[in-house]
Amino acid sequence: MKNLENFFYKANILIVHEYFEDSRVLIKFLNYRGYINIKSVKKSESIIKSIKENIPDMILININLEAINGYELCEVIRKDDDLMDVPIIFINTGGEAIDRNKIYIVGGNDYLSTPLEYEEVINRIEMHLRIKFMEHKIKFHKGNYDTTSTELKSWNKVLLKRNSDLVNEVIEKDNQLDEITFELKEFNIILEEEMNERTRTEEALKESERQLRHSIEEAPVPIMLYTEDGFVKKINRSWSDITGYRLEDIPMISEWADISEAFKEELSSTNIKKLFNSEKRQNNGEFSIRTHDGNIRICNFYSAYIGDLEDGHKLFMKVAIDVTEKKHMEELQKSVEEERKKLYEIKEYDRIRTEFFSNISHELRTPISVIFSALQIHELRLKDCIFENRSIDKYKYTKIMKQNCYRILRLINNIIDITKIDSGYFNINEHNIDIIALIENITLSVADYIENKGLSLIFDTNVEEKIMSCDPEKIERIILNILSNAVKFTSSGGKITVSIEDCYDKICIKIKDTGRGIPQDKLNSIFERFIQVDKSLARDHEGSGIGLSLVKSLVELHGGVISVKSKISCGTEFVIYIPCKLVKNAEEQYSLCSSIGGDCIEKINIEFSDIYN
Repeated sequence: MKNLENFFYKANILIVHEYFEDSRVLIKFLNYRGYINIKSVKKSESIIKSIKENIPDMILININLEAINGYELCEVIRKDDDLMDVPIIFINTGGEAIDRNKIYIVGGNDYLSTPLEYEEVINRIEMHLRIKFMEHKIKFHKGNYDTTSTELKSWNKVLLKRNSDLVNEVIEKDNQLDEITFELKEFNIILEEEMNERTRTEEALKESERQLRHSIEEAPVPIMLYTEDGFVKKINRSWSDITGYRLEDIPMISEWADISEAFKEELSSTNIKKLFNSEKRQNNGEFSIRTHDGNIRICNFYSAYIGDLEDGHKLFMKVAIDVTEKKHMEELQKSVEEERKKLYEIKEYDRIRTEFFSNISHELRTPISVIFSALQIHELRLKDCIFENRSIDKYKYTKIMKQNCYRILRLINNIIDITKIDSGYFNINEHNIDIIALIENITLSVADYIENKGLSLIFDTNVEEKIMSCDPEKIERIILNILSNAVKFTSSGGKITVSIEDCYDKICIKIKDTGRGIPQDKLNSIFERFIQVDKSLARDHEGSGIGLSLVKSLVELHGGVISVKSKISCGTEFVIYIPCKLVKNAEEQYSLCSSIGGDCIEKINIEFSDIYN
């Protein structure tokens, strides 16, 4: 055995390693064990030379070499006959898994992985050194088997004796260990029960404290904890959300008093004593608080004494209930009530106005009808009158009177219709009709009138026929009203174009003139009631400002929309879109004759009443 130990400590060990730290750890382990013949090589190109100069008893090779990896170096070493029997142990310093099969294929005997453990390193190295020593002994005594056998038997007896002693020692230690273990088990049972109880108590306390902290932090109302000396211990998330301040921003009650009157009472020792002696919370009342972003919030504040801290300080709580929105809602409610009252008054005023317009409109129609009748009789009598000067127009003054009667009648009719629309009593009488033919007949009915004004009238369409549902009388009124405006504001020599486009699910009607145009800032207001683009006293055409508003309402009653495009001195274009639909269960198609008939001249005169001959 002494020869084996001498062999161990005198063994020649070569370490092939490029990482200095791991190599130093190996040398330190081996030196501590008593090994003295240790050599470390870092450059792989000088390894074979070092090995041949002094053949080692063991080689430790790092797998992860730079110039040549450990597997390749092992194969090179095994090709040399003098180095075939040298034990080789690989060292894996990389993080990847080691290839065990490859280690043994290239001729390796064992491997170690980092981090290196002392016991493992020594046991593995000495195991292979022991095998090498035995092989060396067997080879040395190869010619004398009796001597080798005798020595092996001697070693075996020594080993058996040592093993027997160790077994007896282990049995004795096991008995002692059993006794100690039994006592420890009893003690552990008692200790475990105490520990479990203590653990349960601590967990209950921690859970209670956690729930309390969570409740305060997640409370929907702002909560502040502070001591009697004015130090703020905690403010929860709601407090920070409302005020915009964190604990580190304002840690003292005296600083909070600068942004709200609610905290000034906490600066008084009298108030602190009052809170301390009171068993109930104190309602401090409503106070304003200035937030971090400069806004003002209204809160209802409450204070209460919580208890004593471990350091002897008294802990107080202040709760703020934000009533800003409530205050705003009360103000808004008050404002809504006032607005509702005003709206009621406006509606009542509008109702009275509507009734007035309705009544006065019907009252005015009666004298107009009487005037028309008188004019008709007067014209009949004028036919029998003979004037010496035949160039005198005997109908001049009756024409003027009729023209102004038409103007009054147009205004009355518009007011009546507007009143009906506002009241919801205005209905349209829809029929299935050829809209193309209808608009063409309406346009042609005023062609002579327009041409006599020195204007040209053009009608254009991209479709010859389109049967759809509409109220012919209302369509006629829409077209005539827009045409009258075009004639009114277009100078002699100008042009008026009426065009129709089929847009499949709707029909598009465009009426364009080359008149004076409308200012851009007035386009959005021309469809409003009682609005005139030209408000000057010197305007050259009269009007009530109801016509286009009524046109818009008539278009919308058909489910359509109307818009206007205009440019000063370039003219105006009205664009109307009416959806194409059919009246269900219609008995017969509406006749155009019923729309464009004997009363057409009167309708033209009414709609064109603002235009003087």
